[in-house]
Amino acid sequence: MGRGPSKRVTQEQRVLHLLQASWPNEVPAIALSRISLGYPGRIFSLRRKGYLISNRVEFVDGLSKHGFYRLGPPPTPGRAQRLAEGKKVAQRGKEQCSRPTLFGDLAPDRSYQE
Repeated sequence: MGRGPSKRVTQEQRVLHLLQASWPNEVPAIALSRISLGYPGRIFSLRRKGYLISNRVEFVDGLSKHGFYRLGPPPTPGRAQRLAEGKKVAQRGKEQCSRPTLFGDLAPDRSYQE
């Protein structure tokens, strides 16, 4: 029996959701470790995708370290992504211009010279 597309939430998505849910506050590393002990790899992957994630380490009594992570502003799309989006918008504009309108052709008449 074939199954439909999987709707499982990845660890990376869960880490991102936790960071987003607690924004602008920090998330303790211990909370991220409950999602995955490999959370540093998930953080690294999110950073590679453009998410700005800061981290801070706090030393307690000189004996232990406590880590914290915070999500920054939304990722800025790269140049290639912005160009692709611009092309999509331009194509939609051309498609809308080629559709017939209620008032006929609204383009200026070019059959005469001024």
